[in-house]
Amino acid sequence: MSLSNLHSQRSRAIAKEILNAPIYLYQLGWGRWLGWLPLLILTSKGRSSGAPRHVVVEYRRHGSKYYIVSGWGADTDWYRNIQQHPEVTVQQGAQVFAARAERVQDPAEALRALYMFSRNSVIYETLFARMTPAQAADLNTLAEVVEEFTVVRLDPVDAPPSLPSVELFSPELRQMVSIVALLLVLRLLLWLRRK
Repeated sequence: MSLSNLHSQRSRAIAKEILNAPIYLYQLGWGRWLGWLPLLILTSKGRSSGAPRHVVVEYRRHGSKYYIVSGWGADTDWYRNIQQHPEVTVQQGAQVFAARAERVQDPAEALRALYMFSRNSVIYETLFARMTPAQAADLNTLAEVVEEFTVVRLDPVDAPPSLPSVELFSPELRQMVSIVALLLVLRLLLWLRRK
């Protein structure tokens, strides 16, 4: 294995851990304080293993529907899982509910979902604008790139979740991490006060 391949694998592993950080926060019992973030934990059933698989995804909400986008298209594991098993569990802040995941087939609905992502995020607006010759992402420019994204709609269902939500760490570990976090916050406050 070459040094560049090893570096690339390490970079991907680090990126994956950073992207999974909210899962650890939910396992610590801090999920209820993350409700203000546009992130949710999507639990799908593994297409081969049948085991619950958790992934952090950014969402936008319209009415009772949640929209998520697979930036890597149909090649992501979570998307392939929901194609085979569309029943999912969603954790968003303090809420845990069952939903049915379905790829958005209607181009107009997919366009509206992408527009919600672009108007609430400079990152998405920049990404979408770079994919077209336009300077900014609007409905016209998004219409040019909508087919390049896999947009999924999560429809909540009136049933208990069939898949488990993210499990909490042991009470001892949660308590220890909470104490360490509190001490770090106190130290930071004292440092800021001295400045």
